[in-house]
Amino acid sequence: MICRTLNPIATAALVVIAQTSLQAMAQTPAPAEPASTESGVAAENPAGQLKAVTVTAERRVANIQKTSIAMEAIGGAEIAEQGLSSGADILKDVANVEVQGAARGNVIAMRGIGSDLPPGMGESAVSTNYDGVYNFRAEAASLGFFDLSRVEVLRGPQGTLYGRNAAAGAVNFLTRDPELGKLSGNASLEIGSDKLLRSEVGFNLPVNDMVAIRASGASISRDGHLSDGFNDAKANGGRLKVLLKPSNDFKLIVGAERVNLGGKGAGFIPQDNWNDADKRLTAGVGTGANAGMESIGSQDYAATKLWAQADVNLGFATLTVIPASQKAEGILYRKFDVSRPPGAEESFSADPNPAQQKSLEVRLTSNSAPKDVQWVAGAYYYDMLNQQTCLAFCETAAPDTRDTTTSKAVFGQTTLPLNERTRLVGGLRYTKDNKTTISGASGDWNSTDGKIALEYDVSPAAMAYANLASAYRPGGFNSFSTPPVKFEQEKLRSLELGFKSRWMENTLQFNGALFRYDYKDYQAIDFQLINGAPVANFINVPSQSIQGVEGEVQYLLPSEAGKLRAAATFLDATFGELTVGGVNLKGEVMPHAPRMTIKLGYDYPMSLSDGSSVTLSADLRHTSKQYVSINENANTLQPAYSKVDLSANYRSADDRWGVNFYVKNATNYVAKTANFAGFTMVSAPRTFGAVLSTQF
Repeated sequence: MICRTLNPIATAALVVIAQTSLQAMAQTPAPAEPASTESGVAAENPAGQLKAVTVTAERRVANIQKTSIAMEAIGGAEIAEQGLSSGADILKDVANVEVQGAARGNVIAMRGIGSDLPPGMGESAVSTNYDGVYNFRAEAASLGFFDLSRVEVLRGPQGTLYGRNAAAGAVNFLTRDPELGKLSGNASLEIGSDKLLRSEVGFNLPVNDMVAIRASGASISRDGHLSDGFNDAKANGGRLKVLLKPSNDFKLIVGAERVNLGGKGAGFIPQDNWNDADKRLTAGVGTGANAGMESIGSQDYAATKLWAQADVNLGFATLTVIPASQKAEGILYRKFDVSRPPGAEESFSADPNPAQQKSLEVRLTSNSAPKDVQWVAGAYYYDMLNQQTCLAFCETAAPDTRDTTTSKAVFGQTTLPLNERTRLVGGLRYTKDNKTTISGASGDWNSTDGKIALEYDVSPAAMAYANLASAYRPGGFNSFSTPPVKFEQEKLRSLELGFKSRWMENTLQFNGALFRYDYKDYQAIDFQLINGAPVANFINVPSQSIQGVEGEVQYLLPSEAGKLRAAATFLDATFGELTVGGVNLKGEVMPHAPRMTIKLGYDYPMSLSDGSSVTLSADLRHTSKQYVSINENANTLQPAYSKVDLSANYRSADDRWGVNFYVKNATNYVAKTANFAGFTMVSAPRTFGAVLSTQF
């Protein structure tokens, strides 16, 4: 049934490639099992082979090629060396992932499912986790992510192990942990266009044979891309992690982090300006008494996070406990812009005011070997307060919002070997949520979600899988309505057929997936002006389906001629019965869901006489047309476009230091990323720079 609903050409191509790989597999050795390390980074394979990569997506260390999830992992070294300092940069080459603009930070959409609202207004369907701790706000992306070990991107519903708000998938940002007995460090300095100056540093200090400390920090300063100085970057942050490991059976990591955002922040252009290629970075201009005031504005956001992770070996299993506490406060002030019309020039908004999160996860993970029964079971508690004051248009309407959420869950998942080649995976999670609003409205939602998957090793280096899963996102209240109007929870059911493989002596990798989603009460979000006041309205779509196909290839060319990377996706994501602003959108393409995306990359290494090396890289991304708002019209349509990134990365013979010269968006195409009430947010223009990095 799924294959009949997909693009026939794309489906046929996937099947042909899979059949070809099966034939080649007969003489292909299995990829080396990665070494299990504290950081989760795999030991390197022999020269001339693709590296084995470890992930912890299923709460245990595993080879990514033996994990029945459509996913990718981006290494911390690549992120630092390439100057990938934002969520959009890090995720730009991941198949079926779109990152759209928001008031602060980035909002992620996977396989057509995401959110169009700024942080704090609703909950995304993509779960973002930092060192194992969920966070519903996206401001950290304004600074960028520093001292990273890796980023894991999980596509598809992850309701069993990640819980609520993981219907579209999950992104795990994992920072470097302290290491015993190793004095080391790393640092980088980036300079670039628009007066970019970004620095990052990290130190690992072994105190004794059971205590180590890792301290890291980063700062960024860049002028704004827009004519009024907005879309700039002014931020700094620091992180301290302490490791206590008195024995092999006990490990405790305690962390503290603080992030500060300044500058002007995100900005807008009038949507008509985008139609003129010369005005795509030209913001609105104040007139009369507001002449010149459009450039006056500032933001002041600060967030702190305290968390810990304790791992205790009980013999039969490992007990993991992760408590966390987070708090953020922010002020936005603008003299004149889209949210400060004449008569409201002195207004400011407090968002968040504040946002607070407390969470606790406790789980048991079996210590059994992969060939034996493996299981994980746990419980989760989450308590959130999010308050906003005067979000926009404060003179015409000054809605204060105060939302609370309490969530409780229990979960478990088991992998049962049926024979040497076949494994059955089953999981279940029960979640109960309660939400309240400033008016006293209260609602309860609950859901039982699960997963059942069959994994089959076609050969030592190839695995096919079939995955049935469900996930849910709780309902809530349209807080701008008086009284608040309740909307219902959404429920997703997914069928995915996947194939992961390597052949030709671990030089060629192909991973692919076919999927279909059936939605009940999908939460569509309409943001518009009504009588001069902003209204964010959640609308349940009773029935809706999404299907697609995706394939990814990595190939190490013979004779050290470089590495090819490619990904292609087809996505059929259309609305069910939905009317917005009097327009029936049934059958129309969902926003941030391009039908076709193609991503190509090539890395060409050159060895120099002194043992050092230079790697030339080029990346092309082509995206078909898509809407950037649920209010679908000519102004919210982003036509098909292509972007190219170029870089030249020099590494010393001992790999202790290097310098990377880059050009991002060499084609200088400025795309729409979001649209709010007649104003458009845009991507960055062409930028260039250099990153000097060292490790010691």
